[in-house]
Amino acid sequence: MSSVSASELISWWEAGARQHPVERAVTLLSAWSREPREKTASLSIGRRDRQLGAIYQSLFGPVLNGFAECLKCGERLEYEIVIPELHSDATSGNQQEITLSSGELFLHLRLPNSFDLIAVSGCHDVDSAQRTLGRRCVIDARVGESAIAVDVLDDSTWEEIAARLAESDPGAETLIDLTCSACAHNWQVMLDIERFLWAKINVMARRLLREVHILAQTYHWSEAEILALTPTRRQLYLEMVQA
Repeated sequence: MSSVSASELISWWEAGARQHPVERAVTLLSAWSREPREKTASLSIGRRDRQLGAIYQSLFGPVLNGFAECLKCGERLEYEIVIPELHSDATSGNQQEITLSSGELFLHLRLPNSFDLIAVSGCHDVDSAQRTLGRRCVIDARVGESAIAVDVLDDSTWEEIAARLAESDPGAETLIDLTCSACAHNWQVMLDIERFLWAKINVMARRLLREVHILAQTYHWSEAEILALTPTRRQLYLEMVQA
C-alpha cells in the first residue's frame, strides 16, 4: 500500500462503512483527490470508475483478482483483470454534454453521474430506472424552435437516448468475458470496481485495527501512536508480542 497513511485509510473505511456503494464511491474519490463531494459526484460514471481503478492500482497494485461461479455447472472460476488494460481505447467519456437530433427533434444531453445513480437506486424495475435516468440527463428537448416536455418522447427515442449515453461513456459499463474450465460455458460479468476497491480497504482497515488492539494491550500506546509507526516497525512489534 502506498500514498495513504494507515490512519487515513481507517478514516476512509469508517466514513464509507454504512454508505450505499454509490455514495461510498464518491466518499473514496473525494478523500483520495481532496476534492469536494459535489465535484466528484458530478463526474460521469466512466470517468469515476477509471479514477477508482487508479486508486486501486496506487494502493494495491495493477491486478484485480476476481471469482465467479459458472452459470451452467456451478464450477468456481478465478480470473485476473489488469487495470491499465481497462478502457485503454476509451477516448470518449470526457465530453460531459452531448447532442442527439432526429428530424426536427433536438436533444441536449449530459452523461449520467453518481447523483443520478443514487436517484434511480430506489426504482423497482429496469424500465423505470432507465426512464428516470434518461429524464435526469435530458438538459433540453426541442422540436424545431419549440421546447417540449421529455414525457412526450416515445419509446424509440428513449432507446436512442440510452444507446447514445452508453456510447458516449464506454467506461460506464465494463463487461468481462469468462470461460468455464470445466464445461467451456462462455458468459460475461460486469466489473464493479468500487466493490473490488472497498473489499480491499475493508480487509486492510480491519487488519490495522486488530494490530492496534494487540499493541495497545501490550504497550499501552494510543491508536494514533501505533498507526504512526511504519509498517515494518509495526510488524516487528507484532512479531515480538506473538513470539
